[in-house]
Amino acid sequence: MVRLVGDLLLAVVVGSVVFNLLAYGSAALARRRQPDPLPPDDDEPIPWPARIIAGVSAFGAECAATTLLTLTIPLSFRRPRVRSLEGGNPCRPVILLHGYAQHTANFLWIGRRLRRDGWVHLHSVRHTPIRGDIGRSAAHLGRAIERIRRESCAAEVDIIAHSMGGLVARAFLCQAGATSGVARLITLGTPHQGTEVLRWLGRDPMVGQMRPGSPFLCQLTASDVVPEMVDCTSIYSADDAIVVPSTNAYYPGAHNIQVCGLGHMSLLFSRRVYELVRENLAAEIPPRRVPAPSASVR
Repeated sequence: MVRLVGDLLLAVVVGSVVFNLLAYGSAALARRRQPDPLPPDDDEPIPWPARIIAGVSAFGAECAATTLLTLTIPLSFRRPRVRSLEGGNPCRPVILLHGYAQHTANFLWIGRRLRRDGWVHLHSVRHTPIRGDIGRSAAHLGRAIERIRRESCAAEVDIIAHSMGGLVARAFLCQAGATSGVARLITLGTPHQGTEVLRWLGRDPMVGQMRPGSPFLCQLTASDVVPEMVDCTSIYSADDAIVVPSTNAYYPGAHNIQVCGLGHMSLLFSRRVYELVRENLAAEIPPRRVPAPSASVR
C-alpha cells in the first residue's frame, strides 16, 4: 500500500514536471515568434535578466502548484450547503470558478484566507473542465448563481474566476445583461484576448474557443458590455506560460494588475495575489454606468 501511494505520488510529480516543460517550451516558442507587447499602462519593459530569473523561479513553483492541485482532486467532490446571509456581515457571497482542465478544490487556499478575513459565504461552481463549450458552461453558471442567490437571500454575488473561468463568467454576464445579479468580477490569469500556447490541445473545442481571433472570442468581444455592468479586475502574471502572450490577459475596460514571477497555477497560492483579491473585494463598488441589454454568446 505504501509503495502504491509512493508510485502514485511519483507519477503525479513527473506528470506535473512534464506538463510544465511542454507548457513553458511552447510558451517560449510562441514568444519567439511574437514577443510580448507592452501593456497600455506599463512605462518600460522588464530587463531580460530579471525575466530569466523570474521564469526559472516560476517554473519550479508552478511544478509544485500543479502537483498539489492534482493531489487535491478528491476534495473537489465535496458539496457544502448554501446558508442564508448572517445579519451584520457586509460581505456578498463569492462564487469561485475554476479554469480549463481544473476542479473546484483549486480555491482551497484562497478560500481559507477569505474565510479568515470575513468572506464566509463561498461557493465553488463546477462546470465542464474539458471537451465542453464555454457558452454552455456560462448557462450552467447562471443557473448556479440564481440558486445561490435564492437560497442565501443575497441580492448580488461576486465572482473570482481563474483562467478559462473568467471567460465563462464574461459569457454569462453578456447573456444575462443587467439581470445577472453579479456586482464584481475578479479574474486570475484569464486569457481575455486568447492564448497561443499548447496548440497540440487544439482538438478540444474549449481550447479552440480560447485561440486569439476565434469566433467565440470575436463574438464575446463584440458584445462585451461587462465592464459597464459590473466592477471588473484582471490580475495576471508576466511569467504565465499558459496565457501567451501574457498581455492577452489584459481586459480592456477593466482594472488591470500585472504581477511578475508567478506561473499560471501559482496565482492561486500567492499571498501577493490574494492581497490584491481581498483589496478589490473590499473596495466600494463604483456606480454602474449604463444598464446593459442582454446579449447571447455561444
